[in-house]
Amino acid sequence: MAWTLRCSTAPMAENQDFKVRYGDFLKRSLIPFLVFMLLLGVSFGANIYAQPAYASGGEKKSTESADGVPQISYISMDPIILPIIDRDGISQTISLVVSIQVNDPVNAEEVRANLPKLADAYLSDMYGTLSKKSSMEGGVVKVSMLKARLVSVSQKVMGKDKINDVLLQVLQQHPV
Repeated sequence: MAWTLRCSTAPMAENQDFKVRYGDFLKRSLIPFLVFMLLLGVSFGANIYAQPAYASGGEKKSTESADGVPQISYISMDPIILPIIDRDGISQTISLVVSIQVNDPVNAEEVRANLPKLADAYLSDMYGTLSKKSSMEGGVVKVSMLKARLVSVSQKVMGKDKINDVLLQVLQQHPV
């Protein structure tokens, strides 16, 4: 009596047929879905990127007066980025956004025309002050001291009668 082993390839063929059908399903439905999701993400990112930047340049009027009281204006500057260098190299980066308060439209125009000069004066003063760490306590910037220095520098560059105050809108420290 001889035993014969018969192998049927029918289940294997069904399994391969399933793989082919499943692979076709993936190619036909998953790839277009992924392309759709990619396009959706790109369009969402482009929409957010195209929004106007509220912190960059411009003027905001806060008060208007019919009584002859000066009209206060705020002139926004572009962000200022300053590296802090010590013996080991760059230890941190400080970013700040400043608005300048003036009380006369004529002064506002003059300050706006001299924004590059003010930014240069701010960088020169803060670079020396922050690198010496005289306006830092425990590695953190003393905001009140920094603001007082910004007001002093602004009034030195533009004149005391032109600038009322300097508003420090954003101050960020990034250790390197």
